[in-house]
Amino acid sequence: MKGLFLPQRVWESSLFRAVTLELPWPPDDLLASSNRLQLKTAATTNTGANTILAEAGRTKRIRNTAKTGLDHRSES
Repeated sequence: MKGLFLPQRVWESSLFRAVTLELPWPPDDLLASSNRLQLKTAATTNTGANTILAEAGRTKRIRNTAKTGLDHRSES
């Protein structure tokens, strides 16, 4: 199990970079990522990622964070 941690973090870091820079990224990869990455992504300004996480994020906290971000952007 210990040997899987670093490759997972590298993969998630590259996915987070793609999301924040608004580069192409597979939505299924975001949904398969860790709670940590989903929550971190939900706090970004990427509307596409937040829409996906608001609907299908792994935890209630992730879904609510993403919904809050979407609500704040729609009010602006």
